[in-house]
Amino acid sequence: MKNSIYSFFIGLLFLTSCGGKTETSLKKTSPNGKVNITIEAKRASAIESWKVDLKVKAYSFKEGKLSFEVYAKDLTDETVSFDWIDDSHCTIIFKQQDNTVRKFELIASQEQLQLAEM
Repeated sequence: MKNSIYSFFIGLLFLTSCGGKTETSLKKTSPNGKVNITIEAKRASAIESWKVDLKVKAYSFKEGKLSFEVYAKDLTDETVSFDWIDDSHCTIIFKQQDNTVRKFELIASQEQLQLAEM
């Protein structure tokens, strides 16, 4: 009985430790180079949700940050998309494991900086 408990915990440790990345980051810049978006994400293990910090530095504004969780196997260019409509409008989409999306709208110009989930 003792050996089977140890085997169970060793197996569980093996599954959680080899399952994927636990930290990642992505960076994108607007077409005119005036807006920088940084995504930094961490999770305790490969089976946990990502704790995401979405940061925006635009023009002379102080850097803004939005924090949230995303349930995805990984955060890459395949699961996170940046759709620049023009130099000041971007839609950021996170594709989650269950095929749902989290969508954020960014408006960044010399006059204003807005970031919100839609």
